[in-house]
Amino acid sequence: MRSLNRTIRIAILALAAVLAAAFGSWFLATQGDRPTESEPPLKVRPVTTHSIAPDDGAPPEKGEAVASAEQIALREKIGQTPEYQPFFERLRALYPADYEAALKAEAGQGMDKTDAADLFLNESVRQLRQNRGLIGAKAGGQALDHLFELHLKVLRQLAVGDAALCVDFLNGAPAGRFGDFTGGHRALMADWASAGLEAISDGAEKKIDREAPTPQDFDDLEKRLLEKGLDKAAIELLLDGKETNPPLTDEETCYNGIVYLEAIQSLPDLQRLRLYALALEVMAHE
Repeated sequence: MRSLNRTIRIAILALAAVLAAAFGSWFLATQGDRPTESEPPLKVRPVTTHSIAPDDGAPPEKGEAVASAEQIALREKIGQTPEYQPFFERLRALYPADYEAALKAEAGQGMDKTDAADLFLNESVRQLRQNRGLIGAKAGGQALDHLFELHLKVLRQLAVGDAALCVDFLNGAPAGRFGDFTGGHRALMADWASAGLEAISDGAEKKIDREAPTPQDFDDLEKRLLEKGLDKAAIELLLDGKETNPPLTDEETCYNGIVYLEAIQSLPDLQRLRLYALALEVMAHE
């Protein structure tokens, strides 16, 4: 059971880069195997999809006309945000349906707001992870390493300015509050979004099937955390979800999250990539 808990904690902290909501449905491994019936995975929520009716030449409904105008307004906002242009152009080229679905979902959410493009970046990443995250888990080592390097950069930047938001980020940041950070760090967040997209593209090409993390992987990770100066209580919180008494401050929690990701980064290739792949699989099952 401890290995199951550790898998959950791996996933939660890997969510540091998710920009909309906490990912709460899990694809879990216990002792390297799938859960048994007595240890079921948390319930996976279905992903809602919307069919698109074919264009039969009929005039659009009033709501559709409004949505179209809002989508045009959102595209204009994106055009005014040059940092995001490479990501959105690449997304539209690779997965046009995903781009249009995100555009439709986000249009109308306040196009007069200055952060409309930032919120759309968050929504695009969220939908991309839900729809294609499992493909990203099959990416090569270079693509996965780059993606999680960006995860860590985002976390470090959060730690500098807002420890409370850093903690939110570790557990799935509220979209609105995190949108402010996104708007203030557009180049960084664009790089992160692009790294996620490229991992998905790389996974679609390479299709690497990795084994689930082993108990030895977790044991070695614990050793790295000890070497980096974390005490037993902090490690049990990170790996097993066991709360400390007294609770850690936001600053301590944020710092430990950074150390945690650094420890994973320092593991040998096979161990590190197994943990990264598992994290992306979990994200995709939200």
